[in-house]
Amino acid sequence: MAAARRNNEQGQALVLIVVFMFVLLGMCGLAIDVGLWYQDKRAVQASADAAALAGASVLPASWGTAQATANNEFNTNKKAGDTVSISNTTTLTNNDSVKVTVTRTSQSFFAKLFGKNSVTVKASATATVKSISSLAPTNRVMPWAVMQNDYTLGGSYPIYTDNLHNANNGAVSLPYQNGPNCPTPNGANPYRDEISGALTPCGITVGQQIDVKTGNNTGPTAQGLNTRITTWEQFSDIVTVVPGSPTPTYTLKDPDSPQLVLIPVVTNLSGGTTWPNGSSAQIKVVGFAWFVIESCGPVATPSYCKNSDGGEVNGRFVNIQDTDPFNGLGGYNPGSNTDYQVELTA
Repeated sequence: MAAARRNNEQGQALVLIVVFMFVLLGMCGLAIDVGLWYQDKRAVQASADAAALAGASVLPASWGTAQATANNEFNTNKKAGDTVSISNTTTLTNNDSVKVTVTRTSQSFFAKLFGKNSVTVKASATATVKSISSLAPTNRVMPWAVMQNDYTLGGSYPIYTDNLHNANNGAVSLPYQNGPNCPTPNGANPYRDEISGALTPCGITVGQQIDVKTGNNTGPTAQGLNTRITTWEQFSDIVTVVPGSPTPTYTLKDPDSPQLVLIPVVTNLSGGTTWPNGSSAQIKVVGFAWFVIESCGPVATPSYCKNSDGGEVNGRFVNIQDTDPFNGLGGYNPGSNTDYQVELTA
């Protein structure tokens, strides 16, 4: 009787062991599937992040450019069967963001034993364009200003024209760093040295009022540029057009070029775009714009400032993403603030 009971118990134990092994194998298999699903989730999240950042980086050019760029980035990273949704959304200001949602069907292996052939994994990312609202001290900034305008990407403009030639553009007196202080320039030498890079302008904030610099600044302008730019590069050696962009957007080929400069975008104190007159006149900063200095003198007969031809400085407007982590950020305003950064916001 005892032997029969032992045999029966051994048989029950064997059944329990077999059941336990099946459960254990099922749990291990499910863990493997879950791990694969998690890997796919991370992959589609990375794909969404990259596409959103790529699209937002060219959103200042146009929504069509942003949409095409985001889609191209998605196609670079996608897996067969992945789908994408790209939309223009609002985070801080109207239509300042690109939202990308990537969907993937992730196959099951062991979970098929439980009737689960696949799962759908989805990830979204939102990248937002933010205007530069304050600049950290940098010798990229020139002591000139351009009136607020609808600048065309890749268009050539006089970024400084002496008041004797054109009252709509001129020099400004940018305070410069002198130890812990920020004195306002007095005379031609600080103005010349801010152009050359020997002096660094202090930080500038949107809304700040700056004195205009009166007088004939032709000589100091040419002297500063001759010191700053010893070898002139062609525009195409400094920036390049993003391939496939329906609207011009630019990436840097030579980010250290001294010809790549930031110019304050301004209005007069009444909010107009007429350069003020008078020795004590002021202008108000509303933004910052990137230009590539191309020449001095009249556009039709340009020089490279070697003949003290500093009465006019010509530059080409480019829209490139600012990467200075010390610059302040605000809501994107394409009408007044053309310098920007892009961040993932969701």
